[in-house]
Amino acid sequence: MKNFLSKKIILGLLILGAFGSVVYFRSSNSVSGSKSGYGTVIKQDIMQRVTIAGTVTPLKKTIVTAPYNGYVKKLFVKIGDKVKQGDPIVSVVQSLQASDSSFPLRSPLSGVVVQIEKSEGEYVKEGDPKEFILRIDDTSKLYVVANAPEIDRVKVKAGQDAIINASAILSRKYKGVIRDLSLAAREKDQWSRSQVVEFPIRIEITDSDETIKSGMSVVIDVITAKKENVLTLRHEFIRRENEKHFVVLASGKRKDIQVGIQNEEGFEIVSGLREGERIKQIDFSEMISVE
Repeated sequence: MKNFLSKKIILGLLILGAFGSVVYFRSSNSVSGSKSGYGTVIKQDIMQRVTIAGTVTPLKKTIVTAPYNGYVKKLFVKIGDKVKQGDPIVSVVQSLQASDSSFPLRSPLSGVVVQIEKSEGEYVKEGDPKEFILRIDDTSKLYVVANAPEIDRVKVKAGQDAIINASAILSRKYKGVIRDLSLAAREKDQWSRSQVVEFPIRIEITDSDETIKSGMSVVIDVITAKKENVLTLRHEFIRRENEKHFVVLASGKRKDIQVGIQNEEGFEIVSGLREGERIKQIDFSEMISVE
């Protein structure tokens, strides 16, 4: 009998303890909510963006290879030199012991010498792109080449603005404009296991400088939609029910609203709220029924 009573007392204490824990948890939440559980409708710009990784590339680029097997006799340029189309850049001979003069190879385009892979006297192979002598880039314009996933391709359009962040340059952001959009997805190797469908795009960097270089990796935020000086409210204050949106005012009153574009932070408020109105934050604990 004593054992039975002891078990009932212990069970009762456990139930009271659990009940006390639930009350304390809900009370703690309500206290926290009373301090920071409200937001304010404010006016600001709101942007919708698509983020894509890409690589910087010049307007044009070319590599110079040997016209025949031989040796580099003379380099007329060095890295960083600006050349015009037709300027002499390198001469190649079949034998370093040859006494006859050779005609120099000339630049096929105007640009900057960005790479020199061979030294004077070094052996070179005819037309081998892996054994090229030097590279010239036309950097009068710089672009970003990237691949847009199919889910984002429908949002991206020619002429849209972009914000370009170079991984190696933390001091500034660059501006860009989408110039070219592929109308077909990039073909994949038949042995590829990747299921990702991507569309090539090209973005012009409109304010490039000497710091950003061809080949640098960048992250592009393509601005697919933008509204200026509109009413906005963060996600955590907006509720959705049956395809409609509503909020709960600080007074506790429910109010239906109409929303516009959204991004990772919040919504544009098209109608239903005024600037400065205080909104109650969503309390997900209210959605949990305690038996």
